[in-house]
Amino acid sequence: MFNALTFDNEIMSRKCASDYTAVFHAGEKRVNHPRVKNFITNGENMLAGDGIYLPSVLSDDDIIDRVIEGVLGEKRRILINVCSDLEEVGTCDKRYGATPVGLAHKYGLLENAFVCGCTYLDKDDVDLIVQSGARVILTPSLTMGEGKGIPPLRMLLSLGAEVYLGSGGAEFNPDGDINFELRLIELAVSAALGTKNPVDKNVLKKMLIFPANIVDIQS
Repeated sequence: MFNALTFDNEIMSRKCASDYTAVFHAGEKRVNHPRVKNFITNGENMLAGDGIYLPSVLSDDDIIDRVIEGVLGEKRRILINVCSDLEEVGTCDKRYGATPVGLAHKYGLLENAFVCGCTYLDKDDVDLIVQSGARVILTPSLTMGEGKGIPPLRMLLSLGAEVYLGSGGAEFNPDGDINFELRLIELAVSAALGTKNPVDKNVLKKMLIFPANIVDIQS
């Protein structure tokens, strides 16, 4: 199974680690394991990983400039946190007249990117994600555990987005159990929409499979 995003530095020692065929880890530190790809966040070692992690498009200008150079100049893959809460969406609109997804696109960062957070997306955001070839990573236990809401899974899928699941962090998923995330998002979306089985189970299972066409993440 594919654990598409964890912030847990001890992820490969967790109970469910043996289930993973591949793991994406984001943070300042690397997790040294052959099945783990590291997206490094702001700092001197930003370009020392397999990709770059940008926690917010509202980061300081010098950070944004370094990320743009890393992605456009050095062709690094990027994982961007967007639309994770209403405050971010509102601030982005007030400063730039755009959503976080729209701003990432304006910076040239969205094409073939990975985007996480993704709780407060609108239809135009999803259309832009799909058109840019970006892939969405949801971390249901982290998003809901922090009180940020329920990711709009059915809208994402109905508009053609490619979606994967990650275990987030140890606080809400101490075993790093991807099946727990799958069941959680299924129940949460069902409750939010007032509909039993709102997403086909075969579609849900595909979110746990590492995409075979991701072959250009540098090691």
